[in-house]
Amino acid sequence: MYTRLRTYFSNSGLLRNSATLIVGTVLAQLIPILFQPLLRRMFSAEEFGTAALFITAVGMLVAIANLKYESAIVLPKEDQTAHELMSGGVLISGLLSIVIWLLIFMNEGYLVQRFELDHAASWYLHLLPLSVFLVSSFQCFNYFLIRKKAFKDSAKNKVYRRSAEALTQTSSGYLKVGSGLLLGNLIGDFVNFIGGYLQATKKGFSFCFELKKILPTLKQYWQFPVYQALPSLLNTISLTLPVFIVNAAFGKALTGQFDLSRLVLSLPMALISIALSQVYLQHQSEKIRNKQEIKPDFKKVSQSLLLLSLPFALILFFLATPVFSFLFGPQWRLAGELTAVLIFGQTLKFMVSPLSSTLVALQEVRYSAIWQILYFLSILWLYYNPGASIQAFVLRYCLIDLVAYSLYFGLIYTRIQHYEKQR
Repeated sequence: MYTRLRTYFSNSGLLRNSATLIVGTVLAQLIPILFQPLLRRMFSAEEFGTAALFITAVGMLVAIANLKYESAIVLPKEDQTAHELMSGGVLISGLLSIVIWLLIFMNEGYLVQRFELDHAASWYLHLLPLSVFLVSSFQCFNYFLIRKKAFKDSAKNKVYRRSAEALTQTSSGYLKVGSGLLLGNLIGDFVNFIGGYLQATKKGFSFCFELKKILPTLKQYWQFPVYQALPSLLNTISLTLPVFIVNAAFGKALTGQFDLSRLVLSLPMALISIALSQVYLQHQSEKIRNKQEIKPDFKKVSQSLLLLSLPFALILFFLATPVFSFLFGPQWRLAGELTAVLIFGQTLKFMVSPLSSTLVALQEVRYSAIWQILYFLSILWLYYNPGASIQAFVLRYCLIDLVAYSLYFGLIYTRIQHYEKQR
């Protein structure tokens, strides 16, 4: 089975391209993981909880910062059209970040009180829009690198970003600098932006400043902001809202425990799933432009991800609690217990998430939008019904993921069958 899959992906180019991006991502993700035992002893669970809130807020806002035009960058046949999409995406992101800053400026007192921020951390509110701009703009640069099959350059950016973040956080912790976790995240975002821009320009990208060219191109790909921007925001909220739910229902200390569990569970997503998703999108888009069949790719990738995820899931289910206590200290034992429950939903999410890029390649994002809205409503129900304990909360969260992502898999397969009949 493994030999057959290896032969298939080698011939299709998926294995080679995915491996390049995955290796870089592995190195990038190993950096914060290796530093976690040290950082978890330098900073308290409350400080990690506060950092999780800020990073979660950035993730939510990034989902709509450039109205999802970055997803369309790999689709046009002409590079000039891709340049115009990138320029438009960065411009939109800049304007939205300014609006966000104005809203924060006018509502700073309420936000500080609502999320119980201390003075040492509240200053970051004003830098949050900058992080949103840096991250969302980098996404445009990164999709251009994927379009140009510059997977090695894309992988390097991940390493640069995580290295800068880890070094800043560790130095801040050693020097007892307040809000060191937040400062490290901001420095990492800045390094990421600079690296992505320089590498994109080396591949031929140049900003287009002519609105008479940008606006028609943005209009041509209107379905991405219409069908993807708001649903993508809702989906991002759905993925990150649990952090706010735990904070509101159970406090910052348990938010720190839950955040560590999410960090470990997101590791396979960061190492393999997201990298494969980007390569898979470029690969499927090229096949669709040439009217080739795509169902074999879907089946092979599904099988591969299932085989990769099952061993990891079983290991965490049985060993998460003692491993967390050993690596991070006995005070983080609860995070291991939560991980043993959440691993099941995360495994299915790991398998289905990269396959969802098929709907982008088919330019049928309206179907993805329907699912994202329904998933958001499910998580919103969880907001009002978190359960009496954090254990009850994670069990409900896991069940929602299992049902939702099973339906998503079926939806993607149905649209692929429709394409195969129509091509």
